[in-house]
Order: sequence, then C-alpha cells, then structure tokens
Amino acid sequence: MEIKSNIYIIILAAGIATRLKPLSEKIPKPLIAISGKTLIFRIISNFKEAGFNKFCIVLGYKNGLVKKEILKIKDIEADFIVQKEPTGMADAIAFAINSILLNHNDASKFFITAADIIFSKEELLKMFELHKKADIVLSLMKSNDLEIAKSHANVKISKDSGLSKDIDENQGLSLIDIIEKPKPQEIMSDYYSLPLYLTNLEILRYFKNLEISERGEREFQDVLKNAMQNHLDIRGIRILTPLITAENIGEFHLTCLQDIIRMNKRFLVEIKKNSFKGKKPNIIEPLRFGNDVKIGDKLKLGPYVIIGDSSTIGDFSELSNTILFNKVNLGKFCALEWCIIDEGVSLPDNYCAKNCFITRDNKNDLEIINF
Repeated sequence: MEIKSNIYIIILAAGIATRLKPLSEKIPKPLIAISGKTLIFRIISNFKEAGFNKFCIVLGYKNGLVKKEILKIKDIEADFIVQKEPTGMADAIAFAINSILLNHNDASKFFITAADIIFSKEELLKMFELHKKADIVLSLMKSNDLEIAKSHANVKISKDSGLSKDIDENQGLSLIDIIEKPKPQEIMSDYYSLPLYLTNLEILRYFKNLEISERGEREFQDVLKNAMQNHLDIRGIRILTPLITAENIGEFHLTCLQDIIRMNKRFLVEIKKNSFKGKKPNIIEPLRFGNDVKIGDKLKLGPYVIIGDSSTIGDFSELSNTILFNKVNLGKFCALEWCIIDEGVSLPDNYCAKNCFITRDNKNDLEIINF
C-alpha cells in the first residue's frame, strides 16, 4: 500500500471512560482486548494497512500504559501529547493539529478519530477518496432509533444531495447542519456522525470563539457547525452499512461494559482447538481459547466465548456470549450468559449469572455490575 505522507492521524485517547468502571480503573479503554488484540492496536494497524503511518496520539488517563502499547507497533511514526485537563474534543483536536504543525512542515490533512471505534482499511480508503472532492468528510451511520439520537450528532442533508449517494465515495452527501444529541423534535435526518473525520487546514479557522457546552466542554460539533455556516464543502459518507440501533452500535463503538462482548463478537472468527487441557467440550463456534486453559467434563461452550490464559472451567458448566479474563476459575455446574469475568476471579459451584460484569472489590468480595 502506497504511504500517504502528508496525512496525519489524530487519535483521541485521553478519556477516563467512566461508563466502563470499575474495569477502566485498572485498564484504560484503548487497552481493552478485542479478540486477542487491544483496541488501539487494531485502530492503528488498520490505518497502517490503508497506507497511513503518521500518528499523533492525545493521551491523558494512564497515558504511560497506552504509550507503551503503541510503541510496540512497528513501521509507524507516532507523536504523543498529553491533555492535562479534559476541556473538550475541540480543544484536544486543536491541541493536536497545532502540535503537528509545530513539529512537521509536511502536514496538510488530518484524520481525526477516537480510541474506542474500529474502522476497516476499506472504510478508511472510502473516506480518503471522498476527501479529494471536499474540504471536510464525516463518517456517517443511518438510524431511526431515538436512543441513538441521545448519544450522537445528527446531520442535515442538502436538498441537492440524493440519499442514494450516501455510500458513493465519489460523491457522498452534502451536509449543511449538525446538532449534538438532538431531542426528538430536533432530528433533521436519519443520518448521524461517527467519531471519524478527515479535514484539511481550513478547519483551523473555525475553532475560534467556541461557547462552552452544557457538559462544560468545547465541542467539535460546534467547529463543524461554524464551518457549515461559512459554506465549506462538507460531505458525509455512510461508513456503517447496517441500519444502526441501540442494540448493534456496540459492535462498532465501544462505550459501555456490554459493548466489550458486542465488539468481540464482531471480530471473533478464530478458535484455538488444541490449547486447552481436558476432555473435548461441546463447542458452538466461534470461540477463542487462551494458553494453558483447563476444562472439565461435559461442558457446553459457545457461541461467542473467549477464555483467557490459565483459566479453569469445572464440569458441566455452560457459557455463551461470555468473556473470561486471565486466571479465572469456575466451579462445577456454572452457567454464564452475556457475562464478563474479571482477571483472577473464582466462582463457586452452581454459580449462575446473566448480563453482568463480575469482579472483586477492595475487600476481595465478589462485586457484580449489571448491564
């Protein structure tokens, strides 16, 4: 793949991820494993496969751990900057762009994305192709679910745009307005923005005089609104082809604990059949076994199960849509469905759970967080 040398990838990875607590108190969101590879590794690797190898990572919470993981990735150039105060996405992006321009005189275009959403090589290249014809390109999804409106920015489509062109990388949709988390009566279309943008240097003109939002932050959507009002050519392309709902958005964008299971399901296509010790279980693929896994007799495993390294599963247990982190010990006759079991947790015989994250609190007692 030809290297696109004048494009820098800004990855926003500074957040505390409060909706992922208590897991995020130990693991920063970018380091959550998705089918054996961390989120940040998958994000950067996909950009690299698409021909982009220059990155600026905005760090904050547990920045040393995230930086250490990124430094393992070969054949990329990475700058690291730390956002000490969480003053908003707009401030983080402006900080990153100005840092890049200060240190690199070849920068002219910028991908901007977050450390909790994974786009494929093909999706990134569609954005790149459309950007040849526009100043700014937004990635879009389509949804008629009001729950999606509560957490995403809604866009208004120009009357001159044919909606059939929403996946056309040569044309896309012309965007003329954007509103963050609209109320039902404020929704302007079935199209919503995702945290993936591609822009040129023109964007810098529209960061000035931003108002503080209700969240106490300066929002990037206000930058985009300013650019739209000044008639920049801003287009969107529908990157996620399924109709998006509150049930499937987590397969693409990880924001809460149950999304860890949903996103793993999207990538879970492999199975290590010979990495466990014990009798062969009743398997419903796909599954993923870690190393040195010990299993009992007459198990039912799957579908969509991940078992971490050095874990043990007792006789007659049943697991589906479940993730066991490393060194988990399950007793006999355990039944888990839509569960995440934290590292080092032991569950007794006959333990049954559904739709929850199970960990240990400071007193080493079981702590259950329901989804």
